[in-house]
Amino acid sequence: MTINFHQIKHYIKHCLTAKWGGHGVHSPFAFQLCEEVFYNHNSFYDFEELQKIRKQLLNDKTEVTVEDFGAGSKTFTTNKRKIKDLAAKGTSTAKQSETLYKLINFLNCNTIIELGTSVGLNTLYLAKANKNGKVITIEGSKNLVKYARELAKKNDVSNIEFIEAKFDDALPTLLRNNSLSLLYIDGNHTYEATMRYFNLALAKKDNSSVIVFDDIYWSPGMTKAWDEIKNNVSVTMSIDLFYFGMIFFKEEVKEKVDLKLFL
Repeated sequence: MTINFHQIKHYIKHCLTAKWGGHGVHSPFAFQLCEEVFYNHNSFYDFEELQKIRKQLLNDKTEVTVEDFGAGSKTFTTNKRKIKDLAAKGTSTAKQSETLYKLINFLNCNTIIELGTSVGLNTLYLAKANKNGKVITIEGSKNLVKYARELAKKNDVSNIEFIEAKFDDALPTLLRNNSLSLLYIDGNHTYEATMRYFNLALAKKDNSSVIVFDDIYWSPGMTKAWDEIKNNVSVTMSIDLFYFGMIFFKEEVKEKVDLKLFL
């Protein structure tokens, strides 16, 4: 991800205001998340295997042509991209992917929808976090869907459904036909699209749902969307980890919680 002035400004602000290690977190549920997810330093069994897969992808010189239907890329200047570059710059870092894994594992999320499959590495983290659950991942690029599907098959991960489609075409039907444990939005980083996906999910959320937005400081538009989303009356808790933000709808959180944490 190419760093820009908007991101630098907000990162400095994050450094000055974010909490470390859950200190000063008063909400019991938020404190649990700090203990079990964000600052849980235990090494999960799957992480070693997933790290090996990540290393393999970082050395994969296979070139694919990518169709980009979203906001475009600040990193790539052509639609011909090597897998190793997509793994290095176009997917979540190990720490971010492991955080999502721990979140799903802790909350026991059963139905996970991912917008933006890319090479399918992060999708493996989502799928392995709850092997009894189901991951539905949507990607507009035919070649990336093909690569990600083969990656899952090669690594014997069978609880993933791959959908080749534009997000706007597939998401409404998916939300109608599935419960919503976790929605991970990692693509089409525009204000309009982010708000559209949020409002679609809002109609399907329940007390246990969580929505994760990647790259909330990617652009002024994304930050504007994040600010509006976390202030929505239905959201009882928001957590800003800088690289992504997550929102919860738990009715037992009586007083609205907005946290900035270091990851």
